[in-house]
Formats: sequence, structure tokens, C-alpha cells
Amino acid sequence: MSKKKFWLIIIGVIAFLSLGFNLWAIFFYAPKFCFTDNEIKKSQFSLLNPARSIYEQKDLIVNVQPLRDELDKIGADPDISIYFEYLPTGANIAVNKEAEFFPASLVKLPVVMAAAKKVASGQWRWQNELVLMSNDKDDKFGELYQSPIGTTFTIDDLSVKALAESDNTAYHMLLRNLEPAELEEMHQHLGLEDFFTADGKISAKKYSVILRALYGSSYLPEEYSQKLLKIMTQSSFNQYLASGLPKDILFAHKIGVSDEQDVVLDAGIVYLPGRPYLLAVMIKTKDMAAAEIQMKNISEKVYSYIANYSEEK
Repeated sequence: MSKKKFWLIIIGVIAFLSLGFNLWAIFFYAPKFCFTDNEIKKSQFSLLNPARSIYEQKDLIVNVQPLRDELDKIGADPDISIYFEYLPTGANIAVNKEAEFFPASLVKLPVVMAAAKKVASGQWRWQNELVLMSNDKDDKFGELYQSPIGTTFTIDDLSVKALAESDNTAYHMLLRNLEPAELEEMHQHLGLEDFFTADGKISAKKYSVILRALYGSSYLPEEYSQKLLKIMTQSSFNQYLASGLPKDILFAHKIGVSDEQDVVLDAGIVYLPGRPYLLAVMIKTKDMAAAEIQMKNISEKVYSYIANYSEEK
């Protein structure tokens, strides 16, 4: 082999290896030093809320005054309290915010949250079983009371029945197996040491703290907050606020009704795509049918305003 041919082969091999190295660097190494558009945007706007990048500019509604004017008209009745919060921006409306109501079945949500906390900490598992005792039975809401004493139910099943079906017996079974200190710990964590006032009442605005804690996963780990909110979207109660929403819109909510205390309550998160919001309405009345219609009207007004809002109007 001539020297010229030999060196041509050597040069060819070097060129081939060099090309291979460069291709490897481009596809496997260089990406580590590249920034996505989102990362560049974050570096440019480092002082802004990181969550802002999730929402489009058109969905960052801050002007809720027209909606406030509408809800204030309803609030002329002191027996109605409304709390609305637009979750992307925090803009909110509180109508009769100091009014407090007997909480009825709204108490079930924090109890299930306390149970989920024990599961998250490893003290319980969702498939652990609790035993039905005679004192647990309550026939006012749900059908679990029909089960024989000594029947066992998983914590998972009891949580679903307490939230989605508002089953009183399931609620009592969970509550009986929780320590008072565990409930108190939750109230303190959420800044609700006075969760209920001395006479056992709560306001719509105060209750919103619990819903916000689930939405932001500030009390429970993400998978547990997600689980409870998903259960709440499967509520068997499609009247009240739910009746004022399109059927394809997810609504994670909890209702509370008491004929003895003359209250109708509904509170939850409406998952309007790109424009989620929190809505809690509490009404004191003896006319339950009228309250149901009023809940629907309030829900329709709020949904229509948020869904159709445009800065160009």
C-alpha cells in the first residue's frame, strides 16, 4: 500500500469519527444546554407568578365588578350568603360574608380529609376496614344504615359514600375512628382554629378555605387531594348549584341540607377549562324548592359571566 493511500484512509477514519462525535453531541449532549421557550420566558419574568404561564392572557379575568353588581342584588336578602373566587387570579366576591349558617353535611368533607391524612401518613390504608356500630347508624341521608351491625366497610368506600352520597352513617363511622386531636390539627393547619363558631355555624367565605386547600394541595399530598376532588365530581346530587352548569363541566362539590335547621348549602369548584372558579352558596329558608331554584339561578349567572367574559366587550 502506498503512503498516499494509507494517509487517505487515516484521514477518512478521523473524519468519520469526528462526524460521529459531532452528531452524538448534537443529539445527546447539546440539549442539556438548550432552553425551551417556557424556560426562557421564566427567566425573563422571574418576578411574576410561575402559574401565570399556565393560563392564556384572555383567561386572566380581573374585572368581576359586573358580576358583583348582579350578586349584590341577590344579597339584599340577609338569609343568603355567596362567596365566589376566580382561581387563576384570586379575584373574589363575598356577599353577606359575615352571615353564618348551620353547616349540615358540609362537615363531612373535613372529616374525610382528616381520614385521608391518616392514609397519607401510613397510619391507615384505603383498604383498611372499619366496623359498623349501632351508634353509627343514621337514616337521614344515605342507605348504609340498613346494613347489619358488625358489617365492615373499607375507608375508601366510606369516603366515597360520605362525599358523593352524603351518607351520614359513613360519616359517623369515619368520625368515630378519628382522634379529636387529628381534627384539631387539620383545623390549625388550615388556619381554622375557630372552624366552627361557638353556636356551630360557618360562613361561605370561611368554608372556601377547605376547598382551596384541596385545589392547591396544601394540606394533603397531590394524589390524595386529587382523589377527594374526583370523588366530589361524582356527587349524586345534581340539583342546587350543579343544575346551573352544563352537563359536560366538572363540578367538585359538597352539598348540605337540613330541614330542622332550614338550610340549603352547596360549595365546590367549577372546572371551566382555562377558567376554574370556586363558588359557595348558603341559604336559610323553609322553602327548600325555592332555594333549589335560587341556587340554580346564581350558578347560571356566575357561569355565564365567566364563560363569556372578554376584554373586548
